[in-house]
Amino acid sequence: MFKPKITENEKVKITRFLGLCKSCGLCLEKCPVKAIKFGLDLGYHGNPAIEVDINKCIACELCERICPDCAVKIEKKVKIQSKS
Repeated sequence: MFKPKITENEKVKITRFLGLCKSCGLCLEKCPVKAIKFGLDLGYHGNPAIEVDINKCIACELCERICPDCAVKIEKKVKIQSKS
């Protein structure tokens, strides 16, 4: 029913599982850089789901760890330096 919403840039990939988000707000409270807010997408029972500002996100994964419903996944992208 709900498809995961993926946002990514060169440093992080953020996957939001809208069907799992109950709008509890724990991730909003704990985000150290205030990169999370409630957005226009609807989550569980029609509540507003979270939205992550990828330009503010520092990929600390605190939101992923604090979420009781596993509604967000943060994947840091690691640059592999080539040996010259």
